[in-house]
Amino acid sequence: MGDEELVWTPERLVRYPLITGLDLSPDGCWVVYALRESILTDEESKFVSHLYLAPVDGSSAEHDGQPLRLTYGTASNTMPRWSPDGHYLAFLSDRQDGKRNLYVLRLAGGEAWPLTQTSKDIQTFAWSPDGTQIALTMAPPESESKKKARKAKDDVLRWGVDYERVWLWVLPFVEGGKGLPEVEPLTGDDRHVGRIAWVPEGDKVVFTYQPTPVADDWPQTLLAVASIAQRLETGGVTLRDLGPVAAPDPQVEVWGKWVACTSGVQPLDWTMVQQVRLYPLGGGESRPLAMTADARPTVVGWAKDGRYVYALEASRTASTLWALPVEGGAPRAVLEDMGYISDVRLNSSGRVAFVRQRVDRVNHVCVGMLGEVDGQPASTWREVADPVPTDWPAEAMPQTEIVHWRSGEYEVEGLLTYPLDDEERAPYPMLVIAHGGPMSVFSQTCVAGPALYPTATFAERGFLVLRPNPRGSTGYGPDFRRANLRDWGGGDWRDILAGVDMLVAQGLADPERLGIMGWSYGGYMTSWAITQTDRFRAASVGAGVTNLVSMTGTCDIPSFLPDYMGAEFWDDLKVYQLHSPIFQVKGVRTPTLIQHGREDERVPLSQGKELYNALKRQGVPVQMYIYPRQKHGPDEPRLIMDIVRRNLAWFEYWLMGKGDGLPS
Repeated sequence: MGDEELVWTPERLVRYPLITGLDLSPDGCWVVYALRESILTDEESKFVSHLYLAPVDGSSAEHDGQPLRLTYGTASNTMPRWSPDGHYLAFLSDRQDGKRNLYVLRLAGGEAWPLTQTSKDIQTFAWSPDGTQIALTMAPPESESKKKARKAKDDVLRWGVDYERVWLWVLPFVEGGKGLPEVEPLTGDDRHVGRIAWVPEGDKVVFTYQPTPVADDWPQTLLAVASIAQRLETGGVTLRDLGPVAAPDPQVEVWGKWVACTSGVQPLDWTMVQQVRLYPLGGGESRPLAMTADARPTVVGWAKDGRYVYALEASRTASTLWALPVEGGAPRAVLEDMGYISDVRLNSSGRVAFVRQRVDRVNHVCVGMLGEVDGQPASTWREVADPVPTDWPAEAMPQTEIVHWRSGEYEVEGLLTYPLDDEERAPYPMLVIAHGGPMSVFSQTCVAGPALYPTATFAERGFLVLRPNPRGSTGYGPDFRRANLRDWGGGDWRDILAGVDMLVAQGLADPERLGIMGWSYGGYMTSWAITQTDRFRAASVGAGVTNLVSMTGTCDIPSFLPDYMGAEFWDDLKVYQLHSPIFQVKGVRTPTLIQHGREDERVPLSQGKELYNALKRQGVPVQMYIYPRQKHGPDEPRLIMDIVRRNLAWFEYWLMGKGDGLPS
């Protein structure tokens, strides 16, 4: 296939119609969703989202059953939320000085108007049950003294002390043209607020918080309630803790006098064994609901009669929506074997909206009903909005299948994607993509979806692509997720290699043309691979962990590796050295491409530099590219396209003998 015939180019991939959020109207007749698009001009490279309104029954005479676009322009519009009466739509937009503020749109028509005009980004918000107030979270405006100090360049930062915490605020809802309502703080600088939800009576707001914004502080997360009924008369707000949550950024949902929230299970560690617990609003002991299969549920809502809490989690390469009986009993699947599900939203009548995708299908909006059949939780659903552009080449989607193999005591699973155009017969040149985490997972997401290593793009160039889920992955239960403790680069590496061996033995993969790549923990696994074998003819390390000791001392989650290694490095230096690629780097010969974000705090840039210098000093072909402004996950379209192009050129050169290893 010539370059002029290529379909899955980097330019097309940044145009993928990614759904970034949705909400279902209170009457269940309409769904609103946010759809991402890229803006590429001489002065700009960014993604923005715009809002679309779609009829659930597909028969709106006014719009011919087609979604109606609600927002336009170069600002991003996200997190759409219906008012309780269904007459208004609130959302976040950065149309004002690039800061995320709260806007409201009247569904009967007219322009959106602002409810806030803040200098700090709003993180999240929620309507009160009667629609008269909105609670939101954001950091407080910068004080005059801080502004003055910053202007005078007298703004020294006390590391580990000076944090910008997010507070909980509330404001009255006012119609457009009546001025900006006053935003009132409900919490102060003694806590960093996460998720929020109103209680049904509308005089209390439930919220999660931790002491600081530091990612490492998630074990200290608590659930609390702010009682605000008397604040206008007394000026006071009563804050009361409901109990420890000990989970990172857990969603909270309220029904009656109970709060459902995901909570960590002791002992707490980064493998994140969790379950849903119910917390009484009046105080007292919380109680657990049934453990789900993967023990990593995300609460999405309650049944309309309060008999079940619904929770979503990964299930092997797919997703499952569980119904957890409040009165006890085993979890029951209500949505399963449907591919990958996300962005689940429930309304008070038991209707549900969600985003669904499959390996061969772009994400799309579905709406259904959650209820019971013969006394058991059940669901019905159907598609209501498909945002695929008219020029999207769906017929050019490469074939993907789920494959299994044995590795020691485990059955390991992965996704195998075949070359799109079978001009070259098997055995094919094969690329192995290692996922991050390590507690991430390769799911049945669209192979032409947004990714730093886009599967469809490599398949179109003639590569066989294996995406394995080795031990340590989520979706396969807590024991499997914990199976790489103190063993990074051990059993997980053998799992990946066993998958490669299987495909070589089957005659699908060419043993002389193998490549490996990955980002974050996938970058670790790639840098580990090149220190263990010369079987891979080329490698690409993206934001990879290479030195477990220096990683622990410089990253924003210094408890992460001690959790996995079972000790601090000063107590057990040997385990850190044995599992660090940088300490095994002598003798590496694999040509390696290194890519890293300059502003990465999760896996600091120094990790990539250490590997680059070690390889360069040994004469290994190595290139390193540093991406300005990018943190751990690059988010600018042009830089993402550059990452993709460089990987394509690198592997086509070293595995196929095409080009010179540089992007054309």
